[in-house]
Amino acid sequence: MNKKRIVTLMCAIIVLLAGAVYYFQFTKTGEEKLYDIFGGNNLHLVANGKEIYWFDVRHSNDPNAPMFQRIENALTEFNPDLVLVEGGFNTFEGERDAAIYEGESAFATYLAKQNGTPVEDIEPPFNRQIEYLQTKYLAEEILAMYLIRQISSMQFADNSFGWDFDKFLLSESQSLIENGLDYNGTTMEDILNTVNAFLPEPVNGDNWRDVDFRRLNWVYTKENGVLYPIYNDVYNFRNIYLVDLIKEKKEMHDKIFILMGGAHLADTKDQLNELYSN
Repeated sequence: MNKKRIVTLMCAIIVLLAGAVYYFQFTKTGEEKLYDIFGGNNLHLVANGKEIYWFDVRHSNDPNAPMFQRIENALTEFNPDLVLVEGGFNTFEGERDAAIYEGESAFATYLAKQNGTPVEDIEPPFNRQIEYLQTKYLAEEILAMYLIRQISSMQFADNSFGWDFDKFLLSESQSLIENGLDYNGTTMEDILNTVNAFLPEPVNGDNWRDVDFRRLNWVYTKENGVLYPIYNDVYNFRNIYLVDLIKEKKEMHDKIFILMGGAHLADTKDQLNELYSN
């Protein structure tokens, strides 16, 4: 698995887990495991010749999901001059079917590029997220939060994704270090010791698929979870960034189309209404 693919998978996992507050529905087709996370309501605001359309996605890579046609219809009808997507998928290059299998953000990128519309990432660069977190938390805590998020998400992926638990976590740890995380562990033993210090039961390459998803997830998503402060801080950091980015892009573009999960929309809706009220 090459480095670019690993980084893309990391972004996909972050996007997937960001929607974990919604209802999960998984379907098995052949050797692929498809995911479908239900979102909420779209938002369309207009003010003084400026428009924003936030398509509140159902995170999915199911080619039969009607959402993909709805995205295409919405993009075509709205005809934006800028598209913003999450998870770093603005870099996607490929055909329609490949885009759908990567998920809705890659699909929106595919459509935008087909139409010659600029497409950008709505999220802060990963190294900026790490830089911010390290002003408040230990590197071991940050590493554990990100890796536990990914282990819990990996449980939903079929073997067809080619997961090798040890290699993947080593690669993810290296990616975090390359993005500025001041972590000194170098071996799989180091990484597992760091991760398992925050878990109610230890995980390893033999049992990771069998550990209860909820017990992993609650470590960082529940308010009393030991890693919740880190998860909540970076979530809020991303929201502040996206609102500032929209303010900036509003000055340069008349019609902005956003594809992002509903949790972020719910938490920034008031600010966006204020931004597009004058």
